[in-house]
Amino acid sequence: MVEYSSPNTNKPLHLGHLRNIFLGDAVVSLLKSVGHKVVRTQIINDRGIHICKSMVAWTQLGNGETPEISGLKGDHLVGKYYVLFDKIYKKQVASLISSGMNEEEAKNSAQILKDAQEMLIKWEQNDSDVIALWEKMNGWVYNGFERTYQSLNISFDHLYYESNTYKVGKSEVENGLAEKKFYKKGDQSIWCDLSSYKLDDKLLIRSDGTSVYMTQDIGTAIQRFRDYPSLSGWFTP
Repeated sequence: MVEYSSPNTNKPLHLGHLRNIFLGDAVVSLLKSVGHKVVRTQIINDRGIHICKSMVAWTQLGNGETPEISGLKGDHLVGKYYVLFDKIYKKQVASLISSGMNEEEAKNSAQILKDAQEMLIKWEQNDSDVIALWEKMNGWVYNGFERTYQSLNISFDHLYYESNTYKVGKSEVENGLAEKKFYKKGDQSIWCDLSSYKLDDKLLIRSDGTSVYMTQDIGTAIQRFRDYPSLSGWFTP
C-alpha cells in the first residue's frame, strides 16, 4: 500500500502535494515493475477544526458565494475562506492583547476560534445544519481536486476519509482508556504516555470530547489492515 497526496478539504492542492503525488506515483510504478500488487490510497482529511475554520468564515462572510458565482475552482474558493479566517483571527487576537489580555489567553479567546470550536462540537454531534454545510463545501473541494488529478492523470484504488476513520480511532481510544493503556487528565482530555520511548505524551481526545488528527491516524491504520489483512507493507513518501 502506498499513500500519497492526502489533502485537507480546506484549501487547494499546493506544490508540496504535487511533489508528494509525483513521488508516490513513481513508487507505485517501481513496485509494480518488480511484481508487487500495489494499492494506491490516500486519507482525505475532511473533518476537524481546520475544516470548520473555512466553514465558519464562509458562514459569517460568504454571502452565499459559490464556485459558480465566483468563477473559482471549488477548492480555491474554500481556501479563500480559510485564509480569511486566519486574517480575522489574528486581528481579534491583536485586539484582545491591546486590551490587556496576555498572548496565550488571547489566542484561545478570539471569538472566531470559539465559533469554529463550537461548530466542530456540533459536527461530532451530527447537527443537521452543520453537516449540510460541511457536505456542500467539501463537495466544492472534491470537484476542484478531481480536476487537478485528471490534469495530472492521477487516480487511486481506495480512498479513506477522516470523517469515517476518526470513529474507529475514537472507539479504540475509549477502549484503551478503559484498559488503562491511556490516561485522562483533570480537564477530561485523554492522553497517551510515551515517556518510555523518550517522547512527549500525546493528546488523543480534547477536553471538550472532540478528536484530534492522531485519533483518526489510529483509526486509519486499524481500518487499512481490516480491509487488507494480507498487507505486507505500507509506504508514505
